[in-house]
Amino acid sequence: MNTILAAKDLWSPDAFQAALSTRAGLQQTDPDPYEDGLVHLGRLAGASKSYGDPRDGSAAKPDAVWVFDSARWIIWEAKNQATETGEIGADQARQAGGHRRTTEKAEGAVAPGDSICVLASPKKKVNDGAYNVAEENLYWVRPPQVLALFDTLTRAWQDARARGLEAMSLTELGRFLRII
Repeated sequence: MNTILAAKDLWSPDAFQAALSTRAGLQQTDPDPYEDGLVHLGRLAGASKSYGDPRDGSAAKPDAVWVFDSARWIIWEAKNQATETGEIGADQARQAGGHRRTTEKAEGAVAPGDSICVLASPKKKVNDGAYNVAEENLYWVRPPQVLALFDTLTRAWQDARARGLEAMSLTELGRFLRII
């Protein structure tokens, strides 16, 4: 965990405040700030690696990937620009579910067994066809759930900082962050 904290520089108040400012991106429908917000959210969650689509014009890449060493990967497909009307269709389910294979190729490793793909969409319904083609590791979340996760993580970090984060042992910090 010390390596994760050092790499993400969450000890530094300035770096921590910069990560907090990404909440605004998670409230937008513009894909780029939203995807950047997901990457920062992964850092706050303690991912050893958190990265996004390089926006190099190549298609079929996840919008964010959180790697928790060999324990779990969380792979995101964001459809935040969609409206609430209509349904999540089979194409979106296939795209999000296929990102695990794309990430395995990029990482040069097989995803840990508990890895998941997350489809973030404001849509309120899922088409039956999407259920039929969805991978077993695909989960659907709506934007308020993503913001709630962000708020929970930032409150936990703020509480840890208020209790003297710099003086906490890694065991104490780990125990503290597990309560969220």
